[in-house]
Amino acid sequence: MDCHEARRLLDRGVIPGSASPERATLGFHLAGCPACRAYRVAVQDRLLADLLAHEPKLIASPPKEMAQPGGGSRLAASLSRVLWYTALGAIAAIGLGVVIVLGQAALSLYHIRQNVQAMQMPTPALVVDLPGTAPAAETQPRSPAPALSAAPGSSPTASGSSAMPTLAQPSITRDPAPTHAPPPTPTPQAPPAGEPVTILLLGSDRRPGEAEPSRTDAVIIARVDPIRHRVALLSLPRDLIVEIPGYGQTRINAANVWGEMYNAPGSGVALARAAVSNLLGIPIDYSVYIDFEGFIGAIDAVGGVTVDVQKELYDPEFPTMDYGYTEAHFLPGPQHLDGATALMYSRIRHPDSDFARLRRQQQVLAGVVGAVRDQNALQSLKQLEDLTTALRGYVKTDIPEDRLLGLAWALRDISSEQIEHYQIDENMVSFGVGDDRWAEIVQPASIAGLVRDLMGEAP
Repeated sequence: MDCHEARRLLDRGVIPGSASPERATLGFHLAGCPACRAYRVAVQDRLLADLLAHEPKLIASPPKEMAQPGGGSRLAASLSRVLWYTALGAIAAIGLGVVIVLGQAALSLYHIRQNVQAMQMPTPALVVDLPGTAPAAETQPRSPAPALSAAPGSSPTASGSSAMPTLAQPSITRDPAPTHAPPPTPTPQAPPAGEPVTILLLGSDRRPGEAEPSRTDAVIIARVDPIRHRVALLSLPRDLIVEIPGYGQTRINAANVWGEMYNAPGSGVALARAAVSNLLGIPIDYSVYIDFEGFIGAIDAVGGVTVDVQKELYDPEFPTMDYGYTEAHFLPGPQHLDGATALMYSRIRHPDSDFARLRRQQQVLAGVVGAVRDQNALQSLKQLEDLTTALRGYVKTDIPEDRLLGLAWALRDISSEQIEHYQIDENMVSFGVGDDRWAEIVQPASIAGLVRDLMGEAP
């Protein structure tokens, strides 16, 4: 939809919404077009001015037969006048109601756009060594990554001397600073569904109040194909040894730490994206980052999630966010979880394994999709405004605003049962690297097969 079509609809009094494709497309256009939003305000002001300007004249000029005493009995004339004035009042009220509804829709769209902008994070572009491309020349000597502690749950620490080694810095290209000024001659389109995209989802183990760089213990790649109405998830274990550009072979969950410690703020996500892209041999288009507190807030924002617990889970010493311990217990069967309980369900691993935990993390993600769909949150401007308001303090992403809205709208009807689930499991890895018995090495053939499944390609 272009500006001409949008303004034609506004002149006709069409209201943005989800009741019809035309109204939905108009809403998306207005969300991305400042010029048309200003035009709609002008239309509303003109409508209200017309109502106020014409109402006194109409009331002062009732039909002639009403004004003439001989036109009927005094009672009939009085009743006619009452009906006439009542009709005029109803017309004025309806017109004013239209103005109010249009104003509320405009305000909701404005708030949705502001909320999505608040979730945006810059992601520097890193050099990624994909198959068939020549590696970029390094400007500094390559230094090995500091050795990581073998104990699960420990933070990366340097080995040897107390001084941190000099690490090669990945090249960074920063995006230009965003501008909020509208273009001179805007020709925006409704957010399209677009081509398929690959998105890296990173779940940080950062606890409230922590300032140090954090590991990303949840690493999930989502393939979103709005054309085929398809969503697929692939989970990578946190102890997987991968090549991190500029830092050598180390655990995948350390990429965010090294990127944060030795590059500009936010570069940890970009370094993790480069490491995952190198491992899988595919480009990663966008990233989404969330920590413990954000995870709880996001789940609560959608009203909690429902999961089907496959077997009883019990951990008498589950680690809490304040570095203490508590009892974690889940009984088999469907359960509705709030944010804090869903985080516990996503983190618990002592009753089985880290690989089973990966499956539970995907289960919670699918539950979020189901919760949003059941609430019709993507088909109501007010519900979408409430949802984005609740998420804006917790989720960070580099998915452009229009792209995010377009993907959400295209997949608004997808159910949790339609999501495809893949992961690197215990049958695809070998355990132990040197003295580190927890490190995992994946077989290249397993990677190739999982990438085909993720991308939806025939073998």
